[in-house]
Amino acid sequence: MPRTAATTDRTGPAKAPADGDDLNSSAAGRVATVLLAFGDRGTSGALTVSEVARHLGRERSQVSRMLKVLAASGLLEQDQETRAYRLGWRMYHLAGRAGDQRLLALATPALRDLVARTRETALISVLQGNRSFTVARESSMQSVQAGGWVGRTSPLHSCASGRALMLHMSDEDVANLVHGDLQGAGLGPRAPESMRSVIDLIRQERARGFTVAIDELEDGLTSVGAPITSATGETLAAINVSGPTSRLARHVEGIGPQLVLTARHVSARMSVA
Repeated sequence: MPRTAATTDRTGPAKAPADGDDLNSSAAGRVATVLLAFGDRGTSGALTVSEVARHLGRERSQVSRMLKVLAASGLLEQDQETRAYRLGWRMYHLAGRAGDQRLLALATPALRDLVARTRETALISVLQGNRSFTVARESSMQSVQAGGWVGRTSPLHSCASGRALMLHMSDEDVANLVHGDLQGAGLGPRAPESMRSVIDLIRQERARGFTVAIDELEDGLTSVGAPITSATGETLAAINVSGPTSRLARHVEGIGPQLVLTARHVSARMSVA
């Protein structure tokens, strides 16, 4: 059975990212949480010292010192009029070199081709801890389309990209990754709610080679996914197409095989690049 890049034969799948308490236990962790605050959903692109302190539940003086150091390094910038901070150009430069650039370079034309053929939004996601993390997106020209997903994480069991990332995992590895998210708040009405239903669903999807999530992550959102693998069978990423259920749900059986072929094409290119 193929392995996933985030698993090892000895230790099983990667565990969830360190929680807030773990990050707060070290100076580096505290700095990391400050930077991550600028990408959290529910926050604007620019934050004042007070807003960051409130968002993180920390003392204002401590946060102020860290923000000044990060600004001095160029990772953050401060607006001299509003005194608010935002991510700096040095962070933008670093972000451009993040992740597997070969994967992104090969996947981008594939995303554009999928958008042209399906007229829906196409995305690339990778496994980050116990979440599906979206790293690339090609938008459709439809007036109603899937939202701005880049940088967003989603529970693995309730989205097509997440189950595509787990498609070749053992039942035990799947259970280790998703057990904490079952019956989580804020999911769609059709999200699987038991481990048995997740395992059964993945087995069915494994047999056909692609995953389908209709009203699972969000009510009114449908997505179809397939895994991108290495030459050794490791799952590197998931490619998926997303759109409104009202438009996309009736086409998933036709889009699925196209997505599998696209994923295989990218996988083959990854193997020889």
